[in-house]
Amino acid sequence: MIRSLFFKNFGLKILSLCVALVLWYSVVSERQTNLLVTVPLTFINVPKGMKVRMVSAERVSLHLEGLVSSIRTMEIGKIRGTIDLKGTREGKSRFELSPAQFNLPEGIRVVGISPEVVYVVLERLLTFKLPVKPRVKGKVDAHYAVRKVFAVPRFVWVIGDRKARSSISNIPTKVLDISGLKTNLKKTVPLEVPRDVHLKESLDQVVVQVILREKVWDKEFDGVTVRAENTSGGLSCTFKPPTLKIVVRGWATAVDALAPENFSAVVDVKDLSVGIHEVKPKIQAPGGVKVLSVIPERLKVVIEEKVIE
Repeated sequence: MIRSLFFKNFGLKILSLCVALVLWYSVVSERQTNLLVTVPLTFINVPKGMKVRMVSAERVSLHLEGLVSSIRTMEIGKIRGTIDLKGTREGKSRFELSPAQFNLPEGIRVVGISPEVVYVVLERLLTFKLPVKPRVKGKVDAHYAVRKVFAVPRFVWVIGDRKARSSISNIPTKVLDISGLKTNLKKTVPLEVPRDVHLKESLDQVVVQVILREKVWDKEFDGVTVRAENTSGGLSCTFKPPTLKIVVRGWATAVDALAPENFSAVVDVKDLSVGIHEVKPKIQAPGGVKVLSVIPERLKVVIEEKVIE
């Protein structure tokens, strides 16, 4: 009976035994190996209102040991060391590193850490106010100039360390293009917050206002026609030269829209007798435009009797 039980399915039993022996041999015969890697340190539970100002070592070396197959399949780039800063006070603190602080895969163990001790300096963050600096580029329309550029609000509250407070003087905006601008501009623009500080409030954009002023231009007009006023029926008059050159001043847009035809040089010949006279013409110009000079200032007027044929 016992003999029959032993030999029942004998072949299958022998096969199972062989498989077990092969698996056992593969496990016990696989070599152990060592590996030296460098991994970064990360910090968790940083106390509110503080920041890590300095750490004695940002990366540490780990001496690892494990089976060759485990070492080969390990993703070294995902290994991190974690330092819990919960309850740590401002200033310098000492932390002893242990294998439990590293996220190693199963089957890998730490046999050495270098350095074993890390010093971390915590610094209390400060809240302070900085002016907003609007940034613009480009040239406005030629008839205008930029009178003022400012942001609303003009200041923002930020949080940073003592170094940031002494080195950062303002919070700039993204660059606003004002090329060809002809009217005052009011536009919402994002802030470009420096890396060493962050905004205390959720405000991340401001309104930038660009205020223009119109320029005053001097412009020369050549070919202004001279005409007579109060002429007598029996006399004729001739002007030498027949046209003048004038220089005027006014608001840029108004002056730039004018032409010589918008002006006239008038000579009152009512009291002039037959002959040649030198007179100073009277320039008639559009409203808001000031005549600065007339070239020539005086012109010749030839008065002659009309020839009756």
